[in-house]
Order: sequence, then structure tokens, then C-alpha cells
Amino acid sequence: MPNKKNTPYYLYIINGDPLLIEPDGVASFIALGATGAVFQDNNGQHIESISELCIDREKFIYQTLPKSPYILDCLDIEAKGLRFQYYQLGNPRDYLQSNEIDDNIRDRWIRNAIDAVAFLHAYGVIHADISPRNFLVADDLWIKLCGFAGSVIGDLQPLVEDEEWYRISPLSPRTSKTDLFALGCPIYEISTGSRPYDEIKDIDEVKSLYSARIFPDADGPKHQSIIYKFWTSQYSEPSQLRRDFSRNESSERCQETPVTLW
Repeated sequence: MPNKKNTPYYLYIINGDPLLIEPDGVASFIALGATGAVFQDNNGQHIESISELCIDREKFIYQTLPKSPYILDCLDIEAKGLRFQYYQLGNPRDYLQSNEIDDNIRDRWIRNAIDAVAFLHAYGVIHADISPRNFLVADDLWIKLCGFAGSVIGDLQPLVEDEEWYRISPLSPRTSKTDLFALGCPIYEISTGSRPYDEIKDIDEVKSLYSARIFPDADGPKHQSIIYKFWTSQYSEPSQLRRDFSRNESSERCQETPVTLW
């Protein structure tokens, strides 16, 4: 088990287009991501092989953004990559598969996700791949947004696409609205423990349902009204959903406050 304290992983450049190769010192392959591959070395550290174009994009975004508690902190930007702390609890999707969390933690994760996207958009960054797999669970059970190697900034085009089950209008430009649609999906997943339409294995069927504006039943999740507004594009900026989420929390606290009868 890798040491969770201050254990970095490294992003190694591969010249040219993305290639799946094993960097020096690799002990095992872990996973293939949207912009590269993750390996484990002999010391238990994580190495991500990634294209030069993607690494330059992530560098540029981290150089543009100030630090935020909702964004994975970049420990150092080096000539050949970026250095991050290793989070052994993984991403929220994997964490929820093997751990029970209460409503307070679910609400915290939703609030963290909303604040992370609001922060990005305030600095002109479109993530373009909002998904539970692009958040990491910290030891204090806060989540931090990561994975900016394909994100949009300025006039630069996205280098990635949203996860298929989280994608609307695949051929349209990635904008704050496509980010906000996608954000409704991890909020649904955090609330229910499964992806929207997770029971449907044919992605073309899911795309057809989205195109027809037919969405999963949101009657169960606690924040059903917010999720529905995400999916029907009723939010144009994060401040609107922050307001609705705060109202939901305030309403719930009022319902839980005992009333004294005289």
C-alpha cells in the first residue's frame, strides 16, 4: 500500500500523439484514462503517461488558476510534467462502490463539485469532462476536481469529450452549459450510487433518450429539482445552482428543527 502522505505521482511526456507505453520503472498497469494511461512503479507511486499536447494544456491551466480548496493542488510544475499528491481513496465512483456514506457527506461532495465548477468558470475554464472519475476523495472526505489535460481555456479547443453517459449534444462546442449538464450527472450519481441510465448498456439508446429530452426518474434523489434543472438546461451559470442548493439545505434544516408547542 503506498504511503498516503505526500506521495506524488508524475506526469511523463510522450512526444507526439497519445501513445500507450510503459515509462521506466513501471511495475504494473492500473488504468487507461481519457488523455493517458496510469501505471504503478516499484515504490508504489503513480505514473501517468500523457501526450505533450495534453500536458502543455494542463500546465497552462494550472498556471492560470489560483489555488482553490476545490481543485486538486499542483505541488510543482516542472519541465517534464506536473507533481501532485497521491490520494489513496480514489474517486467518488469507486469509493461509493465499497463504502457507505451519510447524507451529510453526500451533500458535502455535491457542494464541493458545484463550487469547483463555479471556480473554473469564473476563470474562463471549461472542464469538458465532468465526471466522478475526475474528482478525488481526500482523507478528510472532501472531493477535489482534477483532470484538466483536455479542458478548454480561451480560444483553445477541448482535447477530450465528456463521459458517454454524461454527454449531451456530442457535436456541439463544449461550453459552460455542457459542463453544467454534465455536472447534473455526478450529482445524480452521488445521490443514488449509480450513473444515469446505468442499467442501459447501449450508449446509442442513452444518446437517443437524451436527444429526446427523456431523462432518468429523478423522484428518488434528495436534490431532484436541481438535477432536473441541470438536465433541462435551466441553469446558465453556477451562481443559480448555488442558490438553489443553499435553499434545499436551508429547507431541510428547517424541517429537522423541532417545534415546541406551548
